Amino acid sequence: MSDENPKAAEPVGDQSEADRRPRFSDVFGDREAAAYLGAFCLSNAGSMLNRVAVTALVWANTGSSALAVASFAISYAPYLGLAQVLGAVVDRYAYRNVMVACDVLRAGLIALLLVPGMPVPAMMAVVFAVAAVQPAYNAARTATLAQILTGDRLSTAIALTFTTAAIAQIVGFLAGGLLSSIDPYTALAVNAALFAVSAVAVLGLVRYRPTVNRREERRHVLAETADGMRMVWDNKVLRTVSFGIWGLFALTAVPEGVAVLWAVHLDRGSATQGVIMAIDALGTVVGTLLFARLLRPSLRDKLIRPLAFLAPLALTAALLDPPLPGVLVLAFGAGLATMTMAPMNAVLAQCIPEGWRGRVVAAVNAGLQLSQGAAIAGVGLVAELGVPVPYVVGAWGVIGFGIHALLTRVWPTAEEIEAAKAAAAPPPQPAAP
Repeated sequence: MSDENPKAAEPVGDQSEADRRPRFSDVFGDREAAAYLGAFCLSNAGSMLNRVAVTALVWANTGSSALAVASFAISYAPYLGLAQVLGAVVDRYAYRNVMVACDVLRAGLIALLLVPGMPVPAMMAVVFAVAAVQPAYNAARTATLAQILTGDRLSTAIALTFTTAAIAQIVGFLAGGLLSSIDPYTALAVNAALFAVSAVAVLGLVRYRPTVNRREERRHVLAETADGMRMVWDNKVLRTVSFGIWGLFALTAVPEGVAVLWAVHLDRGSATQGVIMAIDALGTVVGTLLFARLLRPSLRDKLIRPLAFLAPLALTAALLDPPLPGVLVLAFGAGLATMTMAPMNAVLAQCIPEGWRGRVVAAVNAGLQLSQGAAIAGVGLVAELGVPVPYVVGAWGVIGFGIHALLTRVWPTAEEIEAAKAAAAPPPQPAAP
C-alpha cells in the first residue's frame, strides 16, 4: 500500500537503503502521490490566477486602486484567527474529503463572480469566502500527504510540492495577467474549472481514510483549536522547527515583497519588478530540487542549521546597494535559501500525531503567513519613512543573523527528533490471526 514504508534493503557499504539519495520516481511512481501532486498544482495555479483575475475585475468595475489592492490583500485576512479554528474543524473529517470539498466550494464561489453586475461589496465578500477556504485546504492537503507517504519519500514529496507551488505561482500569475487583460470573466471561468478538475482528481485517485477522531470524544471547536496551538508550543521539536520555518520565510519573502520598491530605487519599471519576483521563485525551484535530489537524508538533516544563515547572508548583501544584476543574485540567493523548507516541513508532519495534523498545520501556516506579511510590511514601512530600500533589506538581514543564531542554539538533536516521531507514530496494529 502507498501509505506503508518501503522495506529497507540490507546496507551496502557505508550507505544503507534508508539513507540513499531519493528518486523522484519514488513519489511519481505512487499513483496516489502523483494524483495528489497534479491536483495540488492545478489548485495552486487556480489560487494564483484567482488573485490576479479578481484584482483586474475590481479595478475594471471601480477604477479604484485601493479596492483593487484590498481585493488582493484580503486573501491573508483569514490567518488572523479563522485559519486556526478551521484546522480544528478539518481534523473532524477525512482529510481527502476536506480537500475535495474545499475545491468544490471554491469552484462554486468563483462561479458566483461570473454573474455580471455584481456589486463590489458582494464581490469582496465572495473573495473573502474563497480566501477563507484556503487555510482549510492547506491543512488538509498537508495531512493527506503524510498519510500517503512516510519517511524520506514524504520529504521528497514535500520538496516537489514546494517546486510545483513555485511553478504554479509563476504560471498562475502570468496566465492570470494574460487572460485578465483579455477578459477577467474568462480568467475566472478557467479558475473555477481548475478547482473542479482538482477535486475530481483527488476524489478519484486518492484513497479514502477515515478520521481517527470519534464524534463522542469531540470538544468545543475553540477548545480543540487551543489544544493544537498548545501542542505546537509544548513540544520542543514542533516549537523550534516552526520558529525556524517562520524565521526563514520572514527573511526570504522580503525581496519578492519589496520588488516594486526596489525597481523604483533602481529607476526601473514594472518589468524589473517582475524579473526580481521571478528570479526569487526560480531560486526556490532550483534549491529545493537540488537539495532534495542530490543529498542523502542524513546529510540534509545536518545541513539545516548551517544553511539557515544563507538567507540573512543574501539579504545583508543589500547593504552594498548593488545594481540590478547584484539585486537579481541577491533575490536568487534568497529563493535558494528556502531549500531547507522541505525537510523541516517533513519533520513537522512526522512529529504530529494522527488526528491532530489539521489544527497543528493550520497554526503553523498561520504563523508563517503572518510572519512574512509582518516582515514585508515592516520593511515597506521603514522604506516609506525615507530609508533607501537596500539599507532596510540589509538591516533586516543583519537582524536575521541574530534570529537564526538563537534558533540554531536550541535546535533539537537528532535523538530528540526521532523520539518525537516515535511518540507521534500510531501504535502497531495486532497481526491478523
